[in-house]
Amino acid sequence: MSTQFTNRQWRLPNNENKDKQSNYSMDFDGTQAVSQGVGNFTSFNGVSECSVSIWFKSSTSGQGPYKWFFNVPKNTTGSHGFGIYARGTFLEFHSYTSTSSPNLTEVEIDFGGSQWDGNWHHLVLTYKNGVGLRGYYDSVLQFTNTSATGTITAGGEELAIGNFSQPFLTSGIIAQLDGVSAFTYALSQSQITTLYGSSSTGIGNPMSLSPAPVAYYPLGDQDSFNGADYLVPNSSLKDYVFDFDGSNDYIDCGNDSSLNVSTSNYSLSFWIKTTSTTNLVVCEKGSNDELAIQTYTSGNIRWAGINSFETSGVNVSDGNWHHLVFVADSSSAFIYIDKNLNATGGNKIKSSSNTDSFYIGSRAGLYGFNGSISNVQVFNTALPATGSNSVETLYNNGSPLTSMSGFTSLQGWWKLDASATYDSSTTTWSIPDDSSNSNTGTSSGMTQSALQQSDLSFKTSFSPYALSFDRGSSESIDVNMDLSSFSSITVSTWAKFNSTTGFQYVYSAGTGSVAGDMLGIGKWDGTTEIYSFDRANVNRTGVSVTLNTWNHILVTHTGTTRKIYLNGSLIGTFTSGNLNLNSINFIGRYSFSASNYMDGSISNVSIWNTELTSSQVSELYSEGVPQNLLNHSAVSSLISWWQLGSNSSFNTNWTVLDEKGTNNGTSVNMTESDITNGVNSYANGLSSGMGGDEVIGLAPFSDANSLSVNMDVLDRTEDTPN
Repeated sequence: MSTQFTNRQWRLPNNENKDKQSNYSMDFDGTQAVSQGVGNFTSFNGVSECSVSIWFKSSTSGQGPYKWFFNVPKNTTGSHGFGIYARGTFLEFHSYTSTSSPNLTEVEIDFGGSQWDGNWHHLVLTYKNGVGLRGYYDSVLQFTNTSATGTITAGGEELAIGNFSQPFLTSGIIAQLDGVSAFTYALSQSQITTLYGSSSTGIGNPMSLSPAPVAYYPLGDQDSFNGADYLVPNSSLKDYVFDFDGSNDYIDCGNDSSLNVSTSNYSLSFWIKTTSTTNLVVCEKGSNDELAIQTYTSGNIRWAGINSFETSGVNVSDGNWHHLVFVADSSSAFIYIDKNLNATGGNKIKSSSNTDSFYIGSRAGLYGFNGSISNVQVFNTALPATGSNSVETLYNNGSPLTSMSGFTSLQGWWKLDASATYDSSTTTWSIPDDSSNSNTGTSSGMTQSALQQSDLSFKTSFSPYALSFDRGSSESIDVNMDLSSFSSITVSTWAKFNSTTGFQYVYSAGTGSVAGDMLGIGKWDGTTEIYSFDRANVNRTGVSVTLNTWNHILVTHTGTTRKIYLNGSLIGTFTSGNLNLNSINFIGRYSFSASNYMDGSISNVSIWNTELTSSQVSELYSEGVPQNLLNHSAVSSLISWWQLGSNSSFNTNWTVLDEKGTNNGTSVNMTESDITNGVNSYANGLSSGMGGDEVIGLAPFSDANSLSVNMDVLDRTEDTPN
């Protein structure tokens, strides 16, 4: 990591460590913990395989009994779940599963106390039904225990770091901890070796593994103190999928000849999640006896086409994600569910002359799918079951591939994620085809809410924090920015409204004495409707947002035309006054008078001296996750950018750094506790019993890193020795 500010400190790595994944850790004294709180980490409850990785360093020998490195509890009463603890010279690994006898499986290893040698050590615990429990120490396999079977039971729904669980903080480890990551699959030896890293490169980045972890807590590098506790962000974010409502919504991918695959070989791959057992079409090519993939009676999958047949005994309508691949060659057809061959039948070859479109989600309006679909792919070869570029490769340990570079027979690939764009004027989605054929899909009957976050796949976060605003306390940020020379402007912001109370302003500028003297962005009085206005012209969009949900709101103004975008899509074009602003502008309140405050959270406000194009707006929205705007294609037009929370410091007031210009903002009536979790984050950790000095400049393969004292975010200057 490079030099960065995280409230309350500058973190300055030793130069030889600046490119390493981790340079800081957290120091636990045996009475402290970091956890998400009960009910906030659900990823391990009911899974058939999972893994946790953690680094520790301690010179305190004889710890025990039951001094926990981490634990995912069985239930809210604190029963053992899935974790590792110390007991004297032993390390003990355990899992609680639904069908093993006994349910709790424990394995202890006597290290003779060598684990307390004051050096960094790496612990990994993996579980897989049919393989059992495995424990690794410094990337070396220490044991395999096959007595544990069934699914993991972790009803406590919490990952506790450094202790047993909240609120049972009686068994904490005395150690420095770092790099906690959790996976919903059993890590392989090569992946564990990658996580272990080396002295020259540092520890491995869990987000570089495929699939990415469901949770990743670097511990130290990003943690921020809010005056009472550390906020410990989960650096792994849920990605997006498309949800179909079961009516007449579908996606038409066209009838290009590239989708009329060979009459002798082809394959179809996709991911689905549904609870419906009625006749639902996942995808279809041809109007009659050509090809239709359906969920059917008892949750089975039916290949409806020539010589139809159904699968037997596998329910894919259980509310979980499943990967399905249908393979046909010149004589047979095969159905794979979660990489396993489930059924074999006669030839299911379709006609190569079929001119009907390829549909996703229904049979062109009939038998609509009710559930979520992701990553639909068409190949013009019969994929092998295993080996290179196979069905097993596509399954990828239960998460869609992010690259298809080796699949030369790929004819169509619709990710069905937030790379899709919504056109509010036509009320349609455009879903890009990421194969070389570019057969863009167009939705029918789908609303903007069809795009939803899911736990199918994960990606990393850039901006982990935001600031919360209390309307009752009249909280705001004064950015005092001169806008008088602007003839065109774009204002971009992320906002989460907590209530419908009154008018609430996310951003406003100007005195509002005449038309055009003001630019205000927020929600309409007593509703969740997004609107903008200039003192004489109210621009009500008629589009509402969901409370307690992050949304990206963007307004452009050029001449007398104003446009409003929500989550990357244009939701209104209006006539407004000529722009004539001044230096009175605020984040979180009305600039014309001290009223109409925000009730909620705001993140990543940016000002541009031009009207951004629709494609630039989509780039800024960036699939629902804030990005580094200094890398944006229109960065030359970026005037000011305040992340809010990230790169912000508190000393009586908040100072929010302008990442592009010199217009640093200052808070009014805000407290240090107003720092909060960032956009679309989940399962973030919160410390217990920590006083604000537990982040230290030591990490695995990285030491002698510095922490500032009594310095704020503005103490860095551009003046350097020459």
